[in-house]
Amino acid sequence: MHLLAENTVEIACPVTAAYQYASNLEHFGQWFPRVVAIRPANDLAHGEPGKVYLETVVIPLRGKRAIKIVVREAEHNRLLVTEGAFPPLLPRMQMQFRALSDQSCEVRWQMFSRNRGVLARLTLIPLARRLVRQRAVLGLAALKRKLEAG
Repeated sequence: MHLLAENTVEIACPVTAAYQYASNLEHFGQWFPRVVAIRPANDLAHGEPGKVYLETVVIPLRGKRAIKIVVREAEHNRLLVTEGAFPPLLPRMQMQFRALSDQSCEVRWQMFSRNRGVLARLTLIPLARRLVRQRAVLGLAALKRKLEAG
């Protein structure tokens, strides 16, 4: 896998609140740039492996695209891992949550590409890195604002 971006933010809220909000991906568009909409595609609980969402995102030079997102791993108040069916990038998002105190936590957000091809490494990955890094900074700042505002 290729790391595209990562960012960490300290948030003045309990880790339980941060995890509960962020693991419900229906909220993702409220804090992450270029996510137009996201809706559940099955009846599993949020943050449960196998939970499926349909995400509509804005792709530079390509417009809006629908992507199937699947929760692959989840540990309550600790970890959420999703994978998107979006070739050729094949994104994998990881969010790690860590309590710093009763009223503060740290959220580490990472995005990877599962595409291991040489051509992707030379062309797609550098471009995706630039775009996703910008979105990661804006997205985690918005998540912090949203959670600290209550």
